[in-house]
Amino acid sequence: MPVLIILFLLTGSFISPCLAGQEIEALRVENPPIIDGKLDESAWKFASPATDFIQLEPLQGQPATHETFAYVLYDDTYLYVGIVAMKSDMQSLAITATRRDSRMFSDDFVQVELDTYHDHRNCYVFALNALGTQVDGRVANEGSGMGHNSSAYAWDCDWQGRAWRASDRWSAEFAIPFAELRFPKAEQAIWGINFRRNDESLEEETCWSDLGNKNWAVSRFGHLVGLSTQDLNTRRPLELKPYGTIIKPQSSDDQESIDRETDAGLDIRYPFTNLTLDFTLNPDFAQIEADPDRVNLTDIPLRFPEKRPYFQEGAELFQMPVELFYSRRIEDLMYGGKMVGKLGPYSLAVIDAQARPEDEEDPTESNYAVARLIRDIGARSSVGLLLVNKQSAGYYDRAASTDIRLELPSDFSVSGQAALNWNRERPNSYALIGNLSRRTNTLRFRATAFDAGENFNVDTGFIPRTDRRGYRASMGYRYPLESSAWRRLYTGVEGEQLWDHRGRLMNEQVRLEFNVGYKDFFTFFGPGQYFHVTPHGERFTDQTLDLFAGWFPPKWASIRSRISIGKRDGKRSFFWGPGFSVRPTERLGLELNIQRLVEEDKLVYLTRRFSMSYQFTQRMHIKGSAEFTKEGDRRIFAVYGYEFQPESHFFLVYTDNREKDRHTQEESQERILFVKLSYLMKVKW
Repeated sequence: MPVLIILFLLTGSFISPCLAGQEIEALRVENPPIIDGKLDESAWKFASPATDFIQLEPLQGQPATHETFAYVLYDDTYLYVGIVAMKSDMQSLAITATRRDSRMFSDDFVQVELDTYHDHRNCYVFALNALGTQVDGRVANEGSGMGHNSSAYAWDCDWQGRAWRASDRWSAEFAIPFAELRFPKAEQAIWGINFRRNDESLEEETCWSDLGNKNWAVSRFGHLVGLSTQDLNTRRPLELKPYGTIIKPQSSDDQESIDRETDAGLDIRYPFTNLTLDFTLNPDFAQIEADPDRVNLTDIPLRFPEKRPYFQEGAELFQMPVELFYSRRIEDLMYGGKMVGKLGPYSLAVIDAQARPEDEEDPTESNYAVARLIRDIGARSSVGLLLVNKQSAGYYDRAASTDIRLELPSDFSVSGQAALNWNRERPNSYALIGNLSRRTNTLRFRATAFDAGENFNVDTGFIPRTDRRGYRASMGYRYPLESSAWRRLYTGVEGEQLWDHRGRLMNEQVRLEFNVGYKDFFTFFGPGQYFHVTPHGERFTDQTLDLFAGWFPPKWASIRSRISIGKRDGKRSFFWGPGFSVRPTERLGLELNIQRLVEEDKLVYLTRRFSMSYQFTQRMHIKGSAEFTKEGDRRIFAVYGYEFQPESHFFLVYTDNREKDRHTQEESQERILFVKLSYLMKVKW
């Protein structure tokens, strides 16, 4: 009987979804619309709209408060999407995001989601807020792993979008080139499609498709029909992007000016129908702001997101239970090549990168080679293979793993991974992990069994703990709300027990969580107890209480504060982290964040960070930050960026860093003025 049940669950997960459900027809046009956000061309009047949006939040499944109409047109080159959002009180329209790919959680926005392979698991995302700010991205495996490193919105493409506002509505137009998408050719194609809208003043998120209990339920999308993709213009030009830089540094000791330095580099993109090849030579990412200073209240290293564009595309393919490839390990890239794409049921990514020496005393360069292959199984399941290799003269560190993800009925998911690690300087080792989870908008459950060998520590990965075996479990429930005033009511519990391979208990934790949201106020309350053994053999039982409170109105200002009090590592501890954000206008943003840690009545950590941004247009901005620490360190960063044509940029960057040696108290200072110009050239082939 148990075998039959398992077979039923597994085969059930492989059944492809049927084609029943909502449909919208794409209307072919000879005269394309002008992309100005108005939808006043005659072509839109002949298209059949998608209507009857329903709430995803807060009252799931209930009709939307305001009507929304979505239309789809196409010609040989573009897919056109038009969305009209009715609104009775346009004065309450919320607009805060002004820079492309900004997070629009607190904005009024509309969004179209396209499952072009109709594989019921992956989709492209295109969004516009009421100001016309563009956001695009790709979601893999119905959002599995989203939030891990925000890789979903790392993908970018060259598309057009505009918004327009009237007295009782606002509207948006999208023009998405077919050459930027990947899909099979067919005389009568069927794509998955969904439309989404956020009405911030009502705290209401609505969708055309009934997504049920999952925010990214691609398998529940409606269907886009009437689209003949056989003869569409999908050929993409060869892209060459040379760049040049001028760096004007200043001596850190004698403050004397040093002669300016010049440099140059080149990015090449060679597109195929379903694959993209990228090459980079001598890339420079100085226009990317450094990571902010963060206090770490745990015994696990901090994980910082990848910000460099070269590594962002395809990053979603490397989201695995055991992270064997963490691109931040490649610190100073000299040149590299990458291939990303999908061939039928196979998704693949291959990266080869050469990095400069990590240590000034060791001039050895390092080569990083990574290969990832994922095979879709049935409707929403998959198996994968990953190979990574770090190689330098006389040294290597290699790892290989296989992983599986099975989507079961009732929103249950099973995933597992087995990995091996070979290193020239230490014995070979392994890691095993298995997960059973259920994640919906109301119930979250995860049980994990984990075993990482004593010497398992992949150089290219992010491995928080080694020499551990044990389990973790967490469960949380979000209560359905009958009133739009109540935004959130959530309770949860999590725990873990981990031993080393000698059988000694090393980590034991239990933590509760309570989360409440009412109108614009959110609070979090989390007591917990944590036993752990330090690398030096010290044994501590921490007892802490984490608190969070925040006020997030749709416009102008927000206030938040995080507090952690209790006993940590045998010391009385108090952490306070307030934050303030102000937006005097739609384009200007100011923010102040403070982190303050006191142990045994002694101030041990203090950081103050002020940042500002101003968006002249969607493609022209300035931003800056100034960070000051208790020890007297200072980090100042300012950048002016102008995208004078799509994917061609001019950057002017200034940094002013001062650091004080903790032992000698000597100061070092570095000021750099950096100018970068890149120009995208497209060569038809």
